[in-house]
Parts: sequence; C-alpha cells; structure tokens
Amino acid sequence: MEKDVQTEKLNKAESSDRVLVYLVSILLLGFVIAFIAADKKSFSENENRYLAKVPEFSWENIKSGAFTSGIENYFADHFPMRDAFLSFMTEAERLSGRKEINGVYIARDGSLIEVYDVPKNTEKQIRQFSKLAENVSDARCMLMLVPTAVEVYSERLPENSGYDHKQKQVIEHIYDSVNEDLLTIDAVDLLDKAGDGMPDERLFYRTDHHWTMPGAYEGYRAFCREAGITQIPLSDYKRSVVSLDFKGTIYSKLNDPYFGSDEIISFEHPDWKLEIEYSDTSELTDTPYNSEYLKQKDQYSYFLNNIHPLITITNNDVDSGALAIVKDSYANSMIPFLIENYHTIYVFDTRYYKGGPSKFINEHEDISDVLILYNMNTIDNDTGIGGIY
Repeated sequence: MEKDVQTEKLNKAESSDRVLVYLVSILLLGFVIAFIAADKKSFSENENRYLAKVPEFSWENIKSGAFTSGIENYFADHFPMRDAFLSFMTEAERLSGRKEINGVYIARDGSLIEVYDVPKNTEKQIRQFSKLAENVSDARCMLMLVPTAVEVYSERLPENSGYDHKQKQVIEHIYDSVNEDLLTIDAVDLLDKAGDGMPDERLFYRTDHHWTMPGAYEGYRAFCREAGITQIPLSDYKRSVVSLDFKGTIYSKLNDPYFGSDEIISFEHPDWKLEIEYSDTSELTDTPYNSEYLKQKDQYSYFLNNIHPLITITNNDVDSGALAIVKDSYANSMIPFLIENYHTIYVFDTRYYKGGPSKFINEHEDISDVLILYNMNTIDNDTGIGGIY
C-alpha cells in the first residue's frame, strides 16, 4: 500500500515535470516562431540608431569571435517585443531601488545621466586635433571639449557612484598635449559656475546626453571669452519653447514612461538675415532650425537640420568675418549664438565630409577662425575624429 502511494506520487511528479517541459518548449517554440516571423527593422526610431545585422559567416569572424558577438547583438536588437520588455525590466529595477540601470545613473533630481567610461582613444584625438592646427596656414585654430552632465552635475549622482571628475582630468590631459598653436577653451569652469548660479535653468536635458540651448549659451560665453569676441547678450534673443515632449537618447536606453520628457527651448535673433545651404542636398533655408523634426522621435535634429557633411551659413546682418567649425552634434545648438558674430560660418561633420577640412579652410581666405568642438561623452566612439586633418 505504501509503495503504491509512493508510486502514485512519483507518477504525479513526473507528470508535472512533463507539463512544465511542454509549457517551456511551447513558449520557446512560440518565441522562435515570433522571432522568425517578425519584421526585422534596420533602424530603431526609439533609440535613434541602426540595428545589428546578421554577421558574415567566415572563418576569420569565427576565429576572432566576431561572428558569435555579432549573432548575440543581432538577437538582442531584434528580440520580439523588445521595447516593452526593456520598459518592464527598467521599471522592475527602479522599484527595487537601483540607482544605475543599463549604464544610466538615476540622479538625485530624477534626471538621467550616462555612466562615463574613461576614453581609450585619447592619443588619437590629440594627434588629429594637432594635425588640423598644423595643416591650417593662416586662420587661428581653437579647441573646445565640452564636459557633460556627469561632470557638471556630479553632485547630483547617486552615492557611491565612484565618479571623481574624470572628464575634467581627461580634458586637461588633452589640452596639455595638443599642438601649442591650438588655443584651448575651458568650458568646464564656466558650466560649473552657471550650474550653481542658475538652479532653475537646466544646462543639460533630463533624458538626453546633449546640452540645452541655455547650456550651449554658456559654451558660447566660454568661446567669446577665450577668443576675444564680443558676446551677444542672451536678452537680445527671442526665446521660444518649441517642444514639451522630447525624449532623448538616454531615455531610449531605459524606455520607461516614469522618467517623463523634456522641453526644448530655442533662441532667434531679430536681426538675422540668413542664407543657409546644405551641400549634400542643395537645400536652401533662412533658419538654423527645422521644425519638422519636432514631429519625430529624434527631436534634437531640430537644431541645424540633422546631419550634413558641410553647411554654409551666411548672415547678411554681419559685414565680415568667417568661422569654420569641425564638430559633433553638440555644436548644433551653440551655432545659433555664433551667427551674430560672423558673416559666414562653415560647418563640417567629418564623419561624412571627405578630404579633410584644412584644404577647404586654406582655400577660403575669408576664414579667420577655426573651432573644433566635441563633447566628452561620445568623443571616444566618434568616427569623425579620423577625418580631422
């Protein structure tokens, strides 16, 4: 009798195990079918980046590990219901009290600040910046490396974050190492002081890695101070709130509605008489802003109409002076403040401009100043650095 009871229990346990195995198998099969059947997008509008492709199957890729890594990235990027799953995981981690999720700090004021990794390509950056200064014949060359929220708002980081003004240290190292003919512009000090003196004015977005236009104005002030250029007062500009629902690149890493959205502020000078030409599309406009992007996920592209190899900005309200800017996207929201200081501004994105800006600069005798402007958050992975010469 006792053996029969034990046998019956074993049979029930085995039956339960089989049911569990069947359920797991059905779920796995459903996942595989969903993965195969799902449309494979090449671009994520939410994250504003291209998604991983199926890696090339070759002996070299297998031997180097690139194939395995590529497969992992492909599955991670095309996971069924990936955005919803990411939202669920972020919310669970936030409710558990985590203050760092997916490489993002949850700051004490509720803003999102990306973890800073000390750059690995600093020596390359020093070489490329110096090379441009060496190649430019007559114009004055300046370098401005912009600290990001992790440096300027370091006191808002969670306790035990381990951050110890690393960006500032790297900036100082680069400034000490570049060609001596390259004038360096200190934006760290001015942004730090502005952050203390303007508590109600955000210098960086809560959900994006870029600085706001008020932050960019502080960068403009730093440029004017070091370059000996007359600063146009902020009160001379018309201020407008153009968006209340901006969710930036850092938000996309977490994809949790709990963190809300940002407003985008823009400034226009009443005396502007602009002609702006985009070399790759031959498009002509009279404003540095494109409001069509405010209807899309990538609202930061409102500034300077997204990405172009070369942009020529002419302000017929200013009689003389020409500036060449070699830059990343941080410059896009600072350039509107520079427009009233120069008749012409040439804007280079060396990720797409081929041939090196120095040749163009030397061929245009009107260019008196050259500004290299990059932010410290993305500089290490910016493919345009190699095109600076």
